[in-house]
Amino acid sequence: MSDATTPPAPAGWYPDRITGQERYWDGTTWTVHARPVAPLADTGAAIVSPVATAVAEPSAEPAPKMSRNILGIVALAVSAVGFIFACIPGALIVGWVLLPIGFVLGIVALVQKGKPKWLGLTAIIVSIIGTIVGVVVFFSLAAGAVSDALNDAVLEDVGTSEVADDDSAQDEPATAGPVDLVLGEQAWGMDSNGYGWYAVEVTNPNEDYVFTSLASIEVEAYDAAGVLLDTDSTYGTILQGTSMYVGRFLQIGAGAIDHIEVRGPQASAATSSPLNETGSFTMGQITSAQEYDWVTTTGTVTSNFSEDQEMVRIDLVARDAAGTIIGVDFTYTDRVPAGGTAAWNSSLWEIPIDSTITAFPHL
Repeated sequence: MSDATTPPAPAGWYPDRITGQERYWDGTTWTVHARPVAPLADTGAAIVSPVATAVAEPSAEPAPKMSRNILGIVALAVSAVGFIFACIPGALIVGWVLLPIGFVLGIVALVQKGKPKWLGLTAIIVSIIGTIVGVVVFFSLAAGAVSDALNDAVLEDVGTSEVADDDSAQDEPATAGPVDLVLGEQAWGMDSNGYGWYAVEVTNPNEDYVFTSLASIEVEAYDAAGVLLDTDSTYGTILQGTSMYVGRFLQIGAGAIDHIEVRGPQASAATSSPLNETGSFTMGQITSAQEYDWVTTTGTVTSNFSEDQEMVRIDLVARDAAGTIIGVDFTYTDRVPAGGTAAWNSSLWEIPIDSTITAFPHL
């Protein structure tokens, strides 16, 4: 079949491109007659199939050239700059701002039609790697800052490790560290209601250290068989010097106290506080009055602390004529003014009126 715009060729023999021979064209259609290709005369002209023009496939149009991906270029540039800033300790924040922008632009550039994809893909990869590098740099800086802070704190607490001159070392006496508390007199007993009580003497021999309220004095009551009957704890600041601490056992039941054990804070729990800077209390005169089975006791406490002291505890110890502890009690004052005096009162149960009562203030 020929193109409507091309006239049919005249009848004759023409090359058959399929068999490589010549086939006869009757002016309208191809026949079944074929023959070997005859030698061509040197006429300088080529024999063309009459339907060559009709059956030849149109040549393919050249592929359109892709336009430049401007967004991809921008995304790659932003990611590259962000990567550089992420590696600089003083400019991390700039890198963390640019890298997400480059990542988003890279994704948009990657999905654009008719644009080169490699720029957007490269921008995404660079932004991800830059973010990882930025995180590593940040944590390295943070670790270094923490280490420097700890080193500074240690130096402030213990000083430098430089060795002083021999002359200065001899002139300055070595500062002794704190030592453990010293446990002294102990006493315990039971009242008619079946409750136990105790009194223990504790000495803080450290003139320049106190034990804060985070430390406690724990007293345990045992029977003759070594069975733990009850435990009581006293929390408060242990100042310098000797004081008595009292308390009660409320869970003795039918048991009987045979002995007590006392545990207090160790020297490592002491806090530096020079004696002339700490402050102290002074107890005033104590008076007693009998009322049935109670002995009502009143007194005063004076403070030389530079600040008001709230809820000062007063521990009371009653002794008989022989000096034996026969009862205890404790009370609190609402406030002892700085450099001032406050009154207190308490009632001791089943204590003879002629007992000697002493009081010990505690923070």
